[in-house]
Amino acid sequence: MERAGLDLILLFDRANVRYFTGFRLNRVVSSIVAVPRGRDAVYLVAQLDLERAKRDCWIERIIPFPEDTPNYLCALAPLFSSTVRKVGTERDVITLAQADYIRELAGSGCEMVDIRPLTTRLRAVKSPEEIELIRRAVEIADHAMGEVIDNIRPGVSEAEISALAECRVLREGAEGVSFEPFLVSGENGWLPQRISSRKPLQAGELALLDMGAVYDGYCSDLTRTFAVGEVDAEKRRIFRIAYTAQQAAIAAIKPGMRACDVDAVAREIIAAEGLGEYFPHLTGHGVGLSTDRQRVNLHRGSTRRDCRTDLKHMGAQHFHVSWLQMIRIVLHEGRPTREATAHYLHRSYQRGCLPIPFSTEAVTIGHQSLHRQPW
Repeated sequence: MERAGLDLILLFDRANVRYFTGFRLNRVVSSIVAVPRGRDAVYLVAQLDLERAKRDCWIERIIPFPEDTPNYLCALAPLFSSTVRKVGTERDVITLAQADYIRELAGSGCEMVDIRPLTTRLRAVKSPEEIELIRRAVEIADHAMGEVIDNIRPGVSEAEISALAECRVLREGAEGVSFEPFLVSGENGWLPQRISSRKPLQAGELALLDMGAVYDGYCSDLTRTFAVGEVDAEKRRIFRIAYTAQQAAIAAIKPGMRACDVDAVAREIIAAEGLGEYFPHLTGHGVGLSTDRQRVNLHRGSTRRDCRTDLKHMGAQHFHVSWLQMIRIVLHEGRPTREATAHYLHRSYQRGCLPIPFSTEAVTIGHQSLHRQPW
């Protein structure tokens, strides 16, 4: 803080607040962590959350603010003085109204500095305890996926499947889903529309489920592709290309390797098969208290951090990877579509070990029975 010359730090981002306080709030409720230079941290919460925060949060000074009023930031006033001239906050989270109010409290000459790079670096390298929480979030989502498999059949709607997955996540003890789960099938998959609809599944389609769970604040994010009944040879061929690229990328991962180079391994295999233009999405992104930080930089021509910060998560002493990539290329009327996506799905491995390739099986669901066969 002193090195950056900051007089006050204000954290509004929900994931940052959870990281530094360990305190869980309802998703529609906000709170603020304030760190004045040379003084202890202050936690500002809505009046209704005050007593629970005093009981459960480690921060000693907790200040309530009035909820559902336009001037709720007035609770920040005691933290400002004539010496506060440089305030650090998250540029991508704070609103224009909040920024204006902070400048009003600080007076003329206040400089606001983006501290997102700092908080991202702090959260990028996971402790062993954090990795275990992520593993548990993965397990919960994996169990939900297992239950979904038994219900993917012709006639069941996309919305029914995603609702089932969300229900199972809650029954497993999660705080909730890490993002709105969605199942897309057939033409909805090649768009891709990324929301579940009332469309019923049809035999011969590919269906893709994207979901995750939150456990003790930490998120998982899984994506899997299913076949509804038997699918044709062309769908199987494209799935095999994706699977080959996935496995090659996993095998290439090692400490110090740049994330963009891992991405290139998968991307070059797909391009060699003539499908490169149908893979516009990122190969992966960071997970932790959110599912969208630490995005992979795909551009090789500039300076960037290596895989220890750009890829999923790493322990303090060992390179821990608990993720598996799944490239999703979907067909429409027998032809590769103009839209395709890539994602990853997490998987638990032995604690402290280097990543072990997970032998993924495509799941073929018949009308009466479940068949598993490698593609």
